[in-house]
Amino acid sequence: MTWTSFECHKVRKVKYNESDRTLEIQYADGGSAQASGITISRYVQLMSTRPEDRDIFFQNIIEPYIVARRKPPPSPVTILKFVAAALLLAALLWLLF
Repeated sequence: MTWTSFECHKVRKVKYNESDRTLEIQYADGGSAQASGITISRYVQLMSTRPEDRDIFFQNIIEPYIVARRKPPPSPVTILKFVAAALLLAALLWLLF
C-alpha cells in the first residue's frame, strides 16, 4: 500500500488499498480524492494502460467511483490579494471617516 507514481496529465500518484478496495488519488493540481469500490482487476487494468490513454481511462472508469474530493489549498498569491484588498478598504474607510 505505497504511493505509485502515475504518468498522466490529471493525476500524479495513486495508492490502492486492497482490504477495503479504495483508491487514494493525488491530482497534479494539488488536490486529492478517494475512490471506493475499485476492484484489484480494475486497478491492474488502470496501471497497465498506456500513458497516453490513462487520462481517458481514468475519467471513464475511475472517476465515477470517487466519493470524496478535496480541492487544492489556495495559492499564496490569492491570499496576498485578499490581504491587499482588505488593507486598501481599511485605508479608504479611514480617509472617509
